[in-house]
Amino acid sequence: MSSSPLPSAREDLQGFFRYCERLLHSAQASEHMPFSNEDLKQICFYANAVAKLADSQRRLEERRSGNPDGFRLQR
Repeated sequence: MSSSPLPSAREDLQGFFRYCERLLHSAQASEHMPFSNEDLKQICFYANAVAKLADSQRRLEERRSGNPDGFRLQR
């Protein structure tokens, strides 16, 4: 096992994508049981948490690239 958290995070992210695809696919099946209220709360919680994480990563990258306001520079 690697001592760096980066490969594990990448692997976890790829697993997350696979599980999301499976969930989206199975949720559209005609025999799918509706989500419970608790399921919906957890889906919203994690969707919001992942969106915040993605947004903070995007802002960090924009600051690193010298574009702190998020404006796309025209060439």
